[in-house]
Amino acid sequence: MSASLAVQQALRAALVAAPGLAGLTGVFDGVPVNAQPPYLTLGPDVVTDWSHKSGIGHEHRIQLGLWDDATGSARVKTLCGAAEDAVRALTGTLPEAGAGTGDGHRIASVQFLRGFVLKDPDGWTQGIVEFRIRTEQL
Repeated sequence: MSASLAVQQALRAALVAAPGLAGLTGVFDGVPVNAQPPYLTLGPDVVTDWSHKSGIGHEHRIQLGLWDDATGSARVKTLCGAAEDAVRALTGTLPEAGAGTGDGHRIASVQFLRGFVLKDPDGWTQGIVEFRIRTEQL
């Protein structure tokens, strides 16, 4: 399995299970048609080489988008904090595509990079949270 897909699946599972995000209507891979706010989107993401002498590694720059139509930005900021907590807690081995394929990955580190909030003229608020996740191939 690609390291990028393994990270995406781990992120989605962690975000769906996070108690602070229970009020979301969904966690999506891209902006869904007619989704009811508040919801979270995974991506965009950029993957670069992070290999070293002892193995293959990847660096994932991942952006989460939290979308809301409520007045003000307090709810989006609260959701961004809960998403940050869920992502920072990611550790361990990521799922493999199949037994014995040798393509599993392990999270080596998770780092919060930045977060910001945008408002658009139609009243939508978007919270952006960006992370760097480094993985090693097993």
